[in-house]
Amino acid sequence: MNKEKNVKKAFLWNMIGSSCYSLSSFLYLMVVTRVCGVEPAGFFSLSYATAQLLLTLGRYGMRTYQATDLRRKYLFSEYGVSRILTCGLMLIFGIIYSAFSFSGEYIVISIFIIIMKMVDAVEDVYHGNFQQTYHVEIMGKMLAARNLFSVVYFTAALILTGNLAFTCVSTAITSLVLCLVINSIFTRKYPAEVSHTSRDFLFSNVWELLKICTPLFVATFLSLLLYNIPKYAMASVMSNEYQTYYSVLFMPSFVITLMCEFVFKPTITTIAELWWLKNLRKFSLYVVRILCIIIGCGAFIIVAGHLLGRTLLEIIYGVDLSSYKLHFIVLLAGGTIGAAVYMTYNILIAIRKGNCLIVVYTITAVLTILPSKLMVQEWGVMGACLNYFYSCSLLFIQFIIILIYVVLKRRKQIAAES
Repeated sequence: MNKEKNVKKAFLWNMIGSSCYSLSSFLYLMVVTRVCGVEPAGFFSLSYATAQLLLTLGRYGMRTYQATDLRRKYLFSEYGVSRILTCGLMLIFGIIYSAFSFSGEYIVISIFIIIMKMVDAVEDVYHGNFQQTYHVEIMGKMLAARNLFSVVYFTAALILTGNLAFTCVSTAITSLVLCLVINSIFTRKYPAEVSHTSRDFLFSNVWELLKICTPLFVATFLSLLLYNIPKYAMASVMSNEYQTYYSVLFMPSFVITLMCEFVFKPTITTIAELWWLKNLRKFSLYVVRILCIIIGCGAFIIVAGHLLGRTLLEIIYGVDLSSYKLHFIVLLAGGTIGAAVYMTYNILIAIRKGNCLIVVYTITAVLTILPSKLMVQEWGVMGACLNYFYSCSLLFIQFIIILIYVVLKRRKQIAAES
């Protein structure tokens, strides 16, 4: 299909798929809160946050690298084998974490929440292949289908059985089977474009891929760790009940970051092309346009959140948030900045400037983790909200300075060549 003709379909289906993915986390917590109550929901929320953190190990920061591998240096099978290895590590660390952190059926629930998120990592390597070959619309359809199934199944199982352990186990297994079946079918239907030199699978390339993407994994892991630091700080000084309140308030902020993929994900391959074609004017316009859209959407959501958002969350989750009006605004502002961080982070990977990421996240981690517990002890839930806003702001300032620097440096190189 012609790339230009495919753009509208790509945006539409990416929007639908990303919406389903974004809302799934929102709906899981809502159902658990409604059916099981505030305390179990707090445990579920903390376990889900840990699973999201371990998901960075499963994905290994490889998605953007795969989608922007324009010269087809690595085969899809090589990306696939590397993903099997990283998902295996994700599961091993998840089992160790669950066994040492919980007891009884909570161990089982935690492990299978991690497997539910591991399915996202398995699915991700297929979607990287679709995106690499400009079939973003197929990716969106698969993402929507699988997440809709998982949410509907999870909701029905929990309402019918009232058993959170059974629900997590069965949802994880059925979601994994569905993911493998539907994505395998469509991968055969839309195979990867053949590179200029055909060759056999090389295991050495798998190790090479893992080596290249290790800095991206570390940076992504630190990124999620920073966003979860407020939760862990709260867990050390406050009860699970407050985890639920924070998670409910945080959910729209998390969704803002995920939903910025509507605009960004279909364009990442094009942005990489413009960079390598040395079309800096168009490259810069793309970046500025996406940043303006994120800021505009964020401003709208903050206003809407101030007027209606908290009330809607109270209705949906059945919890009293009357004491958390300002907290909600701080988290929404942080979520908007977090979406801009996500954009600049992926652009730096796409133009192969990812080596700076570990340094940025390490600096931010030191400056954010150290005061986190003190902030929560001093200001409670507001301390957690301010810590999140603070970490997002630090990241954005550093990333935007680096992006401006590399663009100006590239411009000088192009001028010198001509």
